[in-house]
Amino acid sequence: MSEARRVLVLLDDTAAATAAIELSSLVARQVQRPLEVVYIESASALRAAALPLARVLAPGGDWAPLAPQDVERGYALQAARLRALTERIALRDSVCWSMRVVRGALAQAALELRAQSDLVLVGGRGTVAAFAPAPTPHRLPRRVVRVAGDDSPAGAAARTLAQQLAQALSALVDPLPGGAGAAALPQTRCDLLIVPRDRLDAAALAQLAQPTLLVGEA
Repeated sequence: MSEARRVLVLLDDTAAATAAIELSSLVARQVQRPLEVVYIESASALRAAALPLARVLAPGGDWAPLAPQDVERGYALQAARLRALTERIALRDSVCWSMRVVRGALAQAALELRAQSDLVLVGGRGTVAAFAPAPTPHRLPRRVVRVAGDDSPAGAAARTLAQQLAQALSALVDPLPGGAGAAALPQTRCDLLIVPRDRLDAAALAQLAQPTLLVGEA
C-alpha cells in the first residue's frame, strides 16, 4: 500500500496525544487505511539545552544544569508512551498502525510530510480531551466539526469527510465561510477543523489550537 493511502498524525506535544490519536484512528477506521503516528522532537529545545546557562527546575525546587542528553532521554520516554497509547487505541479500533520519530518543528514537518498522504492530522497544542466515538450525554455541549471547503477537489473531499466523521462522533458540522483566510483558520473554535491542505501556510500551521485534518492529493 502506498504512503498516500495512509493516515498520518503529526504530534510534538504529548499532552495533545490522546485526542489526536483517537481522532486519527477514527479517520483511519472510517476510510479503511493504516495509521502512521509521526512524533516530532523539537530541534529548538535541543539547541536551547546546549546553551551554557541552560537550567531546569529540579523536583526539590533548585535549578539544575540542563544538557541535550536530558532532553533526549525525555524524548525517548515520550515516544515510548506514544507507542503504548497508539497500540491501545489502534487495537481497540482494529486499525493497523506504525510510528516514526523525526526532528524539527511541527509547522515545518506538516509542510514537508503532507506530500506523503492526502489525509494528515496535525495535533493542536490546545487539545487535551479524548474523542472516543461514544454517545454524548444530552447535558454536555455537542462536539463541533468545522470544515473550510471550497470548489476544489480537496474542498469537496473535506466536506464529505466532515459529514462522515461528524456522524461517527455524534457531532455538528459547521461550514466556515468560503472567504475565511488562512490567518483566521488556526484559532477557529471547534473540536476538529477539516481544511484543504493548501489553505494553510507555515505561519497558520504554527498557530493551530485544535486538531486539524489537512485534506488534499499527495
